[in-house]
Amino acid sequence: MKRWIIALVALFSILCAVPAFAAQVRVFVADMNAIGVQNKEEMKATLQMLLSSRLNSDKIIAVGSAAEADVIVTGTYVVIGKVFSVDALAKTAAGKTITRAFVQGESQNELIPAVGTLADKLSAELAKTLAAGLPPADAAATLSPAQGSLSAPTSDFIKHEPQVRKAPVPEFIKPVDYERNNSSGWQSRRLNGAANLMAIGRTLPDGSREIFLADDHNLSYYRQGGEMKLVAKTEFNNSDKILSIDTIDGNEGSLEIYVTIMRDNELNSQIWQVKGDKLQMIAEKLPYFFRCASLAGGPKKLYAQAMGREEDFYGDVAEATRNGTVITLKNPLKLPRFGTIYNFNQFRDQDGKTYTLVINPDGYLIVYDPQLKELWRSNDKFGGSELFFQKEDLVDQRVTGDKYRWVFMNQRIQVTAKNEILVGKNDGFWVLGNARSYKKGTVYCFVWRGSSLEEKWHTRETQNYMPDYYFDESRNELLMLQVVQRRGVTTNGASSLSIKKVE
Repeated sequence: MKRWIIALVALFSILCAVPAFAAQVRVFVADMNAIGVQNKEEMKATLQMLLSSRLNSDKIIAVGSAAEADVIVTGTYVVIGKVFSVDALAKTAAGKTITRAFVQGESQNELIPAVGTLADKLSAELAKTLAAGLPPADAAATLSPAQGSLSAPTSDFIKHEPQVRKAPVPEFIKPVDYERNNSSGWQSRRLNGAANLMAIGRTLPDGSREIFLADDHNLSYYRQGGEMKLVAKTEFNNSDKILSIDTIDGNEGSLEIYVTIMRDNELNSQIWQVKGDKLQMIAEKLPYFFRCASLAGGPKKLYAQAMGREEDFYGDVAEATRNGTVITLKNPLKLPRFGTIYNFNQFRDQDGKTYTLVINPDGYLIVYDPQLKELWRSNDKFGGSELFFQKEDLVDQRVTGDKYRWVFMNQRIQVTAKNEILVGKNDGFWVLGNARSYKKGTVYCFVWRGSSLEEKWHTRETQNYMPDYYFDESRNELLMLQVVQRRGVTTNGASSLSIKKVE
């Protein structure tokens, strides 16, 4: 009888222990340091992506941020001559070291297999260590949201304010959008087509708003009231690729839509107008990149930039005016290095001095003084877009192995009349060379404090790639375009539009 009691107790202990270790361990791979290599930023992102994907298993799941992780992995990639070494360190969320591991190789061809070996070593050690349970200091960090204490969500915009108290823990945790219902914003239904671009038109007498969406080969005209109503749509040739759309009031009082188009390695842009419930083209074959923007929070103007034979963006960005089908350029702007028509804006400080903002090719936000001297650079990356165009590049084909050079567009910077700076940011799970696939987006609002940009607020992360956004100052509303289904072989994909009231 005694043996039966002991056996039952042992069995009961095992069954009680199973739930504690049945769940997957959440691991976040932080930025990897890279020493002795070129293209450090790209190599860091590559190593992070490679190690994250290879750590995924039935016992381990790679997560997108340190806040949701049980274990944080950091590492260093060192190259000396042709020999490389990748060293990794795994710690708990509280900072206690769990294990270390490293791999070596004698050529770059061995890097990817070596990362796989490193992931196997880390997985084995993590399984051994975590089988004994996390240290007490990390117990609170591994609780699920329903087990831990949560602060009460108050807004779709996260502001930096001290947290005074915490709300009681509810039995059911509801997403903030569901919990607040429609009090803080509006969400469209599923829209056909994976739209890359958005432009805002006029507010009509009935209170509805004109919204223009575009994917690679289509321009769609919507009216947004209670729902998004498709009014007109025009389809372009398969050889045409839309790179940007912008709207501005024309000389005749009608709304003009500037559509930047790439065709056969050359710019072939067009201008359209809304005529009743139809879209009508009024000019074509224009060799310019177009953008309508309010620099330094000033009046909205049309700007243009040319493209060279070798250069992606050639010459100065200049103000543009239209007379019939003729575009005239005037008042050229001097931009810092890497500044193009799509990745810059300007703002003014309290003394009226004008500063220039640029998102550089590595994704960092840089502030330049009136003499175009760099004053400040962000620590985090911003921007991020899957939209690109290609240019034939036979000179570098031997090096890259690609006949074409891939030129990625970027999130535009918007500056309000109050000189508040809005910048989009997309995060991805696959950003390697010419392969990009983003999974969530955020819009940040900054203000200049004389020496640096300080964050005023940012939106909660979308659950989808955010290709474009726009802040409507007249209504104090932020419009965020999302791709809810990507384009595939048998589908055009789908989009949605959310509108948040900025309070």
